[in-house]
Amino acid sequence: MVTFNVLIAVALAYVAFLFAVAFLAERRAAKGQGGWLHSPIVYTLSLSIYCTAWTFYGAVGFAARSGLEFVTIYLGPTLVMVGWWWVLRRLVRIGRTQRITSIADLISSRFGKSTSLGVIVTFMAVVAATPYIALQLQSVTLSFGVFAEAGGQPWGPDELTGGALWVAIGLAIFTVLFGTRNLDANERHHGIVMAIAVEAAVKLLALLAIGVFVVWGIAGGPASILAQIDASPIATWQQDGARWMTLIFLSGAAFLCLPRMFQVLVVENVDERHLNVAGWAFPAYLMLMSLFVVPIAVVGLQLLPPQANPDLFVLTVPMSQGRDGLAMLSFLGGFSSATSMVIVATIALATMVSNHIVLPIWLSARTGA
Repeated sequence: MVTFNVLIAVALAYVAFLFAVAFLAERRAAKGQGGWLHSPIVYTLSLSIYCTAWTFYGAVGFAARSGLEFVTIYLGPTLVMVGWWWVLRRLVRIGRTQRITSIADLISSRFGKSTSLGVIVTFMAVVAATPYIALQLQSVTLSFGVFAEAGGQPWGPDELTGGALWVAIGLAIFTVLFGTRNLDANERHHGIVMAIAVEAAVKLLALLAIGVFVVWGIAGGPASILAQIDASPIATWQQDGARWMTLIFLSGAAFLCLPRMFQVLVVENVDERHLNVAGWAFPAYLMLMSLFVVPIAVVGLQLLPPQANPDLFVLTVPMSQGRDGLAMLSFLGGFSSATSMVIVATIALATMVSNHIVLPIWLSARTGA
């Protein structure tokens, strides 16, 4: 049994590792030794912040509740990358030539650098992103809570709140050190991007490892799991075509318009030719992320009690089988999904607030003086 203290030690060691990765990437970039920092694979992996903790944990819960409807959250970005590559290339070109730093900057510059429009877009982005950031922090604290409960020390509301606070403080320090301390908002954040690429590999590895264990270690192989899927309630749910189209459209729009996605897709892009690789590599990444979602959901519904939270099946299924190492890897995957999203979203929102709210107010006050 993995004790809670061991979990904390592993989490701190993982964070220290990410600090080291970001620090080394920043030093190499400062020396002009970009090299692999500017590779299309790193750029493609940085796009994985689309796959937040909601995707890592919640896609399985979505499948357990609504069947194949979870696929829509992957189809939207896939269609954008495959079918709208020319739009993405144009966005990257506009971002480079006009030194665009955020989605608010892009929209306001299309209307004569409208200050009021920039403020409106920034306000909408902050209001929309704040609950989503809170959801990521909640997923991390719930993961801690699962291990604490397994160790005989269940967390109450105070412990969950305290855990979320400490996670937020740690992420704030990381973001300040490697994200918002640059005076030039258009400067690339090589350390952040490299750390996100590492986290992307970790969460993909974790989900694939759990999926392989579920299919071959629990279900008994592909033929057996397919039979179990056919016999499960997931196979009987009817999918509404209109709802599917709406969800696909919304996921595609989110991939293009969310501040964090615009940050990595446009602002952090160093070479538009990277889109040629990302056009097929990122859909492949999403396919691998979704590959074992249904098997995990089906096995979780069979093995765990009816009151078990489907959103945590990725974590609780291996724990129920005594696979503590796999459960730890699952925790790191969910932790990576949550923290990468929070860091990049915070950078994007901070840039928007600084450029479109704080700076205009400061300049207005100085002019008035």
